[in-house]
Amino acid sequence: MQNAVDHPAAGEMLRSLTRTQEEALRAIAFFRRQRKVGRGWLVGDKRLSEKLVDRLEKMELVEESFIRGEPVLQLTIVGQAIKAQLLQ
Repeated sequence: MQNAVDHPAAGEMLRSLTRTQEEALRAIAFFRRQRKVGRGWLVGDKRLSEKLVDRLEKMELVEESFIRGEPVLQLTIVGQAIKAQLLQ
């Protein structure tokens, strides 16, 4: 089975991310406190626009799921691999 850190698409995808997208991935990975606010998201102390989150979902880096009926953002396998490379 393939390790998330070794995902082949992660290196290529990492080079195409903007700084804002990188910061959003770090925030989603780090903060547990997330909630929808209006049309965007409040993740920890960062506000993420709906457009930014939609773009990350289209890139298949994050996905919206529900925990105890509340919407949360979670990193996908590729998103986790990119996060690991960002922390190196």
